[in-house]
Amino acid sequence: MSHRWMPVEVASAKPVSDFASELVWGTRAPIAIADHSGRVQFANPAFDSSGLRPLLMDARGFINDPQVEALRISAIRGRNAFDGALTLHSDEAGAIEVVALDRVPGWSAIIVHRSSNSGHDPRTTPGPALILHEMRGPLLAVRGALDRLTQECWNAAQPVQSALSLQSRAVTRLTGVLASFEDMLRADEMAKATKPRTSVSLFEVVTEVHETFALLADATGQSLVVEAEGDIPPIPGDRLLLVRAVANLVDNAIKYSPPPGPIRVVAAARGSLAVVEVWDTGQGIAPKDRQRIFAPFVRLAEGVETSEVGSGLGLAVVHSVVRAHGGSLSVESYPGEGSVFRLSFLIPVR
Repeated sequence: MSHRWMPVEVASAKPVSDFASELVWGTRAPIAIADHSGRVQFANPAFDSSGLRPLLMDARGFINDPQVEALRISAIRGRNAFDGALTLHSDEAGAIEVVALDRVPGWSAIIVHRSSNSGHDPRTTPGPALILHEMRGPLLAVRGALDRLTQECWNAAQPVQSALSLQSRAVTRLTGVLASFEDMLRADEMAKATKPRTSVSLFEVVTEVHETFALLADATGQSLVVEAEGDIPPIPGDRLLLVRAVANLVDNAIKYSPPPGPIRVVAAARGSLAVVEVWDTGQGIAPKDRQRIFAPFVRLAEGVETSEVGSGLGLAVVHSVVRAHGGSLSVESYPGEGSVFRLSFLIPVR
C-alpha cells in the first residue's frame, strides 16, 4: 500500500493507513514530523499553535536546536530518544521525545510533553480560573461561620477570642490572595486577547475608588483627596481591573501612612499620556527595594512588622494590570516623607 504524506493544514488529509497522519491527528500533544534532512514537513494543530516553531527550528523549517537535533539523529539510527529536561520557554519546562518512523526511513516524529499549566487539556485538568472559582464558595462559607462564631463568643475567655481573631485574619488573607490571583489571571487573559477593548474613563475610575475608601480613610483619621481632571481622554482597557489597581495603591497608602496624611489621588492628561498617581506619607521605600516590590509575595520589613493583613500581592496586581494595558508603572520615594506610585497610559490617537 502506498502512503500519502499530505500537509496537516488540509483538514481532510487524515488517511488512516498513514502512520504519520495517525500520529499527528491522534493526540493533543504538540507533534511535528521531520524528514531525513531534519526539516519539519508536517505538524499537528497543537504544535502550530504552541509557539514552538521559532524555538526549535529556523525560518526554513530545519531543526536548529542542538538538543532536539541530537535526539533526532539518535532516533533515526535506531535508538528512539527522550530528553526529560528541555527548556521550552523561560517559564516553562518540558520533555522532548523523538520516535523513528519505520515506514519512512530517516523520518521521525518529535513529540513535546509539556510540564506546565499552559499545556493542560481543559477537558481533563481544571485550569486556574476554574480552581479559583471553586475555592471561592467554601471560603465564603468559612468566613460566614467565623463571623457568626465571633459574635456568639463576644464574652468568651481571651484565649478563645484570640484564636478566633487569628483564624479571621488568616481567612481574610486567603480571600485577598484569591482575589489577587483572579485579577492577575484576568489581566493576563486581557493582554493576550485580540478583540477590541472598551473605552475607560480614568476620572470615573479614581472617583469610584474614592467613594469606596472615603469611609475607611475617615475611620483611620486619614485625609483622602482626589484631584482629577474631568476631560482626560479615555483609554482602551478593562474598567474593573483599573479600579482594582488604583484601589490596591490607595489601600496600601491608608495602611502605611500615619494620620492625618494627606493621601492624594491624582488623575490628569500630560501630553500624550493619561496618568494616575497615588501619593502617600509613609516611611518611603529604599532604592534597593523599588523594583522588587512589584514581584509577587514581596513584603518589606516595615510592612511585615505592622498588624496589617496583607498578602504581598497588591503591587504585583498593579504591575500586571498596567502591563496588560500597555502602560508603565513607576515609583518615586522620599525617605521619611512618602512615596508616589505613577500609572501612565498612552492616549489613543483619534
